[in-house]
Amino acid sequence: MYIKQVLDAISCVSPRALALALRRPSGLARYFSYSLKKYDELVGNGLPFRAPVTPTEDITVTIPAYHPGGGMTFDELVILARAVKVLKPRTVFEMGTYNGLTTAVFMLNTDPSSRILTLDLPPETDTPLLLPTDQQLTTTRCLTLVPKALGLHRYTQLLCDSMQFDPSPYADTVDLGLVDAAHDAVHVRNDTQKMARMISENGIVFWHDYGGKGSLRPLSTYLEKLAKSCPIYQIQGTTLAWGPARELKSAINTESDLA
Repeated sequence: MYIKQVLDAISCVSPRALALALRRPSGLARYFSYSLKKYDELVGNGLPFRAPVTPTEDITVTIPAYHPGGGMTFDELVILARAVKVLKPRTVFEMGTYNGLTTAVFMLNTDPSSRILTLDLPPETDTPLLLPTDQQLTTTRCLTLVPKALGLHRYTQLLCDSMQFDPSPYADTVDLGLVDAAHDAVHVRNDTQKMARMISENGIVFWHDYGGKGSLRPLSTYLEKLAKSCPIYQIQGTTLAWGPARELKSAINTESDLA
């Protein structure tokens, strides 16, 4: 993995990159990751492009103006908002709450009768994560900060390590799922398998941070391998990937049988 990161960095070296390294070293990894992702998009590497829904012209979505930080871009929030507006899921389940920005988007754009469930590690947890970047996120998060700031309460906060989480009570009941928790290969596989058990036959699953390099590479590698057994697509210009539930459930069942 380290050798791949070095090769990635070398492929992006330019006078501009050297200038950034001198002026703002902390932004260098982000620059490399963005450059490599755009290169992959332009040459057609990775998952095929396809939009998850086609909204009608009269659909409007609501995005919180309050944005305390986090991984989702404005475009990605709009895509998720459109998806729930069009698909009208009765139950939404997200893995990875962080500050609750996407939790708020789901509440603001679903029917008042819909259930919104969000899973994250308990506060002040001692659970070790494999990636330093994920470990850092757990120390800077403020669970459901955005919903609380907006006075939104129509959600259920589940506090549990996803590796220990039991999806059985939610089996085949989730209509839209979002996997956006830890990014190492072990967690991504675990979270995807458990989401596949919870998602309903006609549901849809989203993954965040697809296409990233460096520490995010395991997520992309896993999804691209899984895509050989079921359709999974990326959404152009974003780090969102998605797949239809029926084929995903079948592929995950086969994967589990072979494990």
